[in-house]
Amino acid sequence: MVNFYSLVVYVSSFIGLFAAIFYAINLYYYYKKYKYKESEDKTVSIIIPAYNEEKSIEKTILSALAIDYPKNKLEIIVVDDGSRDRTYEIAKKFESFKDPKLKVLKKKNGGKGSALNLGINNSKADIIFTMDADTFVNPSTVKRMISFFDNKLVAAVTPSMGVYKPKSLWQKIQHIEYALGVFLRKAFAVIDSMHVTPGAFSAYRRNFFKKYGGFDEKNITEDLEIALRIQSKKLRIENVPEAIVYTSAPKTFNELLVQRRRWYSGLIKNLWNYRNLFGINKGPLGILVLPLALMTMFVPTILTVYVVIKRLIKIKNDLDYLVIINYKFGSIFELNSYVFEKYLFSLFSQPLFLLSILFISILALYLFFSNKNKLDLTNAKLNFVFFLSFYLLLSALWWIISFFYVITNRKIIWRSEDG
Repeated sequence: MVNFYSLVVYVSSFIGLFAAIFYAINLYYYYKKYKYKESEDKTVSIIIPAYNEEKSIEKTILSALAIDYPKNKLEIIVVDDGSRDRTYEIAKKFESFKDPKLKVLKKKNGGKGSALNLGINNSKADIIFTMDADTFVNPSTVKRMISFFDNKLVAAVTPSMGVYKPKSLWQKIQHIEYALGVFLRKAFAVIDSMHVTPGAFSAYRRNFFKKYGGFDEKNITEDLEIALRIQSKKLRIENVPEAIVYTSAPKTFNELLVQRRRWYSGLIKNLWNYRNLFGINKGPLGILVLPLALMTMFVPTILTVYVVIKRLIKIKNDLDYLVIINYKFGSIFELNSYVFEKYLFSLFSQPLFLLSILFISILALYLFFSNKNKLDLTNAKLNFVFFLSFYLLLSALWWIISFFYVITNRKIIWRSEDG
């Protein structure tokens, strides 16, 4: 008889496999008729909000200045959000640039949303790009994204994102996570189900802000809120895998935890605020993508915690039994044989293991898609091993902590030094 745990695993695995295959099929047929083109016909403003970014702001500005786009149609606006370091002074050095035009604004600290809105209000272009102050963009990225705005229903366009020179274990795990996201973002866009416009380098039609307002200045994940707002207005968000940007990912466990606590808490709150987007009459977004987002909050987290606790209890009981019978291992070989027979063999013999192999194969195909679009996947094989080893446990931890913070209404900080 199938127990409740097995039933949940098999049902959720089936749903996950169905979604993965559904995304892949849609993407396959999209690319059969896809005609890639570049465009330079619209004016562009790049808004760079910055708070205490003295280590990266100069490189980010140089990256923006090197963008391959007509200089008379491009302006760059840096908004210092009340930094307490040398961010403003470093950015100010570049204000003499006139080709393209660059200006630096300074304001009292009010959060990323308010900095972006100030930049938008001081811009004049048709298309607004938001660029995080730790992001580096390929020179051709802008003109690869602009052409998608020829469709009047498109309110925003997103790029492919990669991790810039991953070095620590945590960055290497994110390296694979971001690479997998390249496939998923395009798959979501094809079925009109994009629900986040990453702050790294997303583009927006200026008229959207005029009609529906700017970024939510009170929202801890303003890029998620604006995407859901776009969806609620029945407008489109596109994605361009060939437009590549790189971002500096958190390098320590604590930095990563603080970031994901904000992301996941923001997702919980924003999905509740935009719960009207769920439903059978809301297309793939309301029927499949957002319900799957909810499922990934609860099912993997609960199952991971359950399996870990159950396995630890079993190990303790087995050790207690071995102590009682005074069992002695004659050698390391006997110990390894016992562990393999007792734990690993039972794992490998389960149908769930075969499903896991299938999922890993699908993830590998996702990475192949990312590599095909020229995303830097240096050391991807080793990093993939790190990802498979740790990501599920990390994700469960992030969700548990985020739910705790949301339920107890605790303050969510942007980064560890803000706490």
